[in-house]
Amino acid sequence: MPGESTKDKRTGFWKFLQFTAGKVFARRFRYSCEQIEAEGPVLIVSNHVTNHDPFFLGLAHKRAPLSFVASEHIFRLGFISKVIDKLLSPIPRSKGASGATTVKNCLRRLRAGESVALFAEGDCTWDGRSKPVFPATGKLAKAAGVPLVTFRIEGGYLSSPRWSKKARKGRMHGAPVHVYGVDELKAMTAEEVTRAIDRDIFEDAWARQDSEHVPYASKARAVGLERALFICPECGGTCCMKTHRHSLKCALCGTERELDEYGFFRDGRFRTVAEWDEWQKTAITGIRGRGLFRGEGSLTRIGGAKKKVDYSLELPGGRGEIRLGEMRLPFSEISDMAMVKTNRLLFTTGEGYYELMDNKGELRPFLIAWEAFRGTETGK
Repeated sequence: MPGESTKDKRTGFWKFLQFTAGKVFARRFRYSCEQIEAEGPVLIVSNHVTNHDPFFLGLAHKRAPLSFVASEHIFRLGFISKVIDKLLSPIPRSKGASGATTVKNCLRRLRAGESVALFAEGDCTWDGRSKPVFPATGKLAKAAGVPLVTFRIEGGYLSSPRWSKKARKGRMHGAPVHVYGVDELKAMTAEEVTRAIDRDIFEDAWARQDSEHVPYASKARAVGLERALFICPECGGTCCMKTHRHSLKCALCGTERELDEYGFFRDGRFRTVAEWDEWQKTAITGIRGRGLFRGEGSLTRIGGAKKKVDYSLELPGGRGEIRLGEMRLPFSEISDMAMVKTNRLLFTTGEGYYELMDNKGELRPFLIAWEAFRGTETGK
């Protein structure tokens, strides 16, 4: 438990962020929010739509600092990590690995009187729709012994898509959905709590756009979309999608699709990024080939050495593997996999916990292929 001087520093820094970075983000994204009025400590669970969500959620909790569950990679940034840890005291979560230690640390913070915030989907959305939260989230909420606050951020995906480096000017809003008291949580099963969280924080950017029709202004609406959509729906080509300003084009067959200011495709078989993405998650199981999505990046065994490697996705038929230099790693030997932003692929094998990083490559196909082929192998 931090000492009083550390608490004072955290509180002071929290207020400083509210009046500086928080206001900048609010203005930049045209973000408005309703305050979380529940007395702390509380457990706050929010949907995850942008890389800036901690700022948006923090602006709705001005009274006291929040301890955010954060990807462990921010603890590997040297001096910056020390500053973040000292002033914000985040709780580390290893993506692509078991989260048991994270749960214990959350409970420890809550029992010490701190409020904890987490994005229980575990990942920022790629397609504008919420994913189910981790099944253990309900158990955590019941074990915490504090009120549970569900919070939903709306308009975030179209303001700052994960695949884009450019923000759009549109509209965002955040608000608490429900406050579950301790007695209310006791009367619910863990599964019921998890379902309630899923229901409360669910956000579908496309359904909201159909009803609200908010334009999101940008000079390059499609740039970066090839990081999310990587299979051509017309010719089935891979490693071929290119973007320019508002268009996504296949370099093999010439098929071109344009995004309008509302985030929808103007023509073609898919109207939304989500529809295209849903299709490619199935289509990838029918792709056969070697040396797909090749690139050069740095491979780090967490806690060990870093080295440069050539990498590629290998789909020889009926199975999949990742080539990392001279090493071939079958999907069946990878127990967990996840991504941070667009350039870091994290995975766990029997040999350890690894990170593959490439600022120029396309790494999401590796995750989608692993999920698809693992699902086929296990019958999911």
